[in-house]
Amino acid sequence: MYNTLFTRVSLAAVIAVLAGCSSTPPPPKPAPDYSFKTAAKKFIAADSARNNGVVVDKGLFYPKETFSYSYRYCSTSEQQAQQDIAQFNQLATKTCAANNGSMVNLDTGTWCVQHPNTDQETPLFASRISSIDLWADICSGGPFVTMRIIENRDIPQTAWIDGAKLLGYQPYSVHRRLMSNKAIGHLDDATPPPTKEAWTEETAFIASHVGETVCMYKKSKDDAYGVTYKGTIESIKDGRVRVLATRKIKGDVRIAPVSTPLPWHKKAVIEADAKSWFICK
Repeated sequence: MYNTLFTRVSLAAVIAVLAGCSSTPPPPKPAPDYSFKTAAKKFIAADSARNNGVVVDKGLFYPKETFSYSYRYCSTSEQQAQQDIAQFNQLATKTCAANNGSMVNLDTGTWCVQHPNTDQETPLFASRISSIDLWADICSGGPFVTMRIIENRDIPQTAWIDGAKLLGYQPYSVHRRLMSNKAIGHLDDATPPPTKEAWTEETAFIASHVGETVCMYKKSKDDAYGVTYKGTIESIKDGRVRVLATRKIKGDVRIAPVSTPLPWHKKAVIEADAKSWFICK
């Protein structure tokens, strides 16, 4: 009797062990994307309309060349544009959380930072997305959507923070102005200007190269597109650049889908601070 009972118990234990070994464990969860640029590119590739866009506003100089990624596409409808904007922002928040960060809204966009609103605050990346219901002759289905990312995980942290500051990151201080989510949502798609005190590699190049082709973008509150003035540098003095402007172009040439000339003088001179100009082709 004892042997029989022992045999049954042992057999049941063996069956239980074998059953446990034969069951298939659930697949591991995919590792989170710690790089927002990587996550955003996967987001773009996941939809045919999003994937049919182009990279715009390519920087030729540090820091934009090193840190900035801008992408623009034609959405199929207003509903798709709004859905993409919501999903892009959710993806930024999720990626930020994976890096133990928090999102703060600055006037240059939303920045993911660690240790927010402290002296130890450290930026990780910036995200910005906007739609603009212009260029209907080019994009008849829905508005253009522009995504902007500032990030570089492959360089020393000090160099990254210095570059981020040039591109709009404002370190924490009691004077720093934060924006609401609603206000961030109303930022337009124009290329953010460099910080007022920034003297970038591009600015230094402009301030020392007479004859170079440069552009300046201007936009008033009443002008949905803005205009770009294009010309060649005639002279430079005390950081002021005198340009012989020969073309006036609709919109910001760095992100506009087409180059549309506007009526303009045969030639006109525009003088402005070197930081007001950018290199263009």
